[in-house]
Amino acid sequence: MDIFNSLLAKLLSPMVLAFALGIFATLIKSDLKFPEGLYIGLTIYLLFAIGLKGGVKLSATSMSEFYKPAFGAILMCCLIPVWSYFILHKIGKFSIVNSAAIAAHYGSVSAVTFSESLSYMEIMGVSFEGFMPTMLAIMEIPAILVAIFLARTQNKDDKSSSWGKLFHELFAGRGTVLLVGGLLIGFFSGKKGFEQVAPLFDTPFKGVLTLFLLEVGLVTGRKLGDLTKAGPFLIFFGLI
Repeated sequence: MDIFNSLLAKLLSPMVLAFALGIFATLIKSDLKFPEGLYIGLTIYLLFAIGLKGGVKLSATSMSEFYKPAFGAILMCCLIPVWSYFILHKIGKFSIVNSAAIAAHYGSVSAVTFSESLSYMEIMGVSFEGFMPTMLAIMEIPAILVAIFLARTQNKDDKSSSWGKLFHELFAGRGTVLLVGGLLIGFFSGKKGFEQVAPLFDTPFKGVLTLFLLEVGLVTGRKLGDLTKAGPFLIFFGLI
């Protein structure tokens, strides 16, 4: 019963309801639309805030407490794309490229899902290690590299970009720069440094996340047709 009540409380949170509103607005063909600049701005804010807060928590964590979870996170984000790829390609009969792309998404970490998980824990009063946002930054890149490796080795006709260019795109990409950069800034500035910017990056976080999920709901509503084309296997795979 406690699990049901906690789940119900989360489903009735502003963030989840905003996501549902976005889907509903799309289904009724509303003209609700986020300006592209605003969407990018919300993304930048969320990624940088997650990295910043994770860095602050990491600065107060000993390496002996941190290295085992970090190793586990890296191991998981390397293994998940491998089994996801082969399930999608061998059983689901998806193409090499689509199998690798989906596998990368499952092995990597969704900043939105992560933010919702943190919010859920806070609502339920469940404590967790302060360095968990650091795991988000750690798990972002390895899964993508594993998926790209699988795609390029399995596809003999692949004539895509060189590894050097791919590494540059990964490490210089907006998400990586914001997460890792925020992590380092938070780590070196510490708690006192974060207190200077906390009014912007702490209290408004959930409100910004609510707006972002409204946009995610709009995008999801527009893509529901693609899900039906993919067939029940992909839905089952996603749920499992």
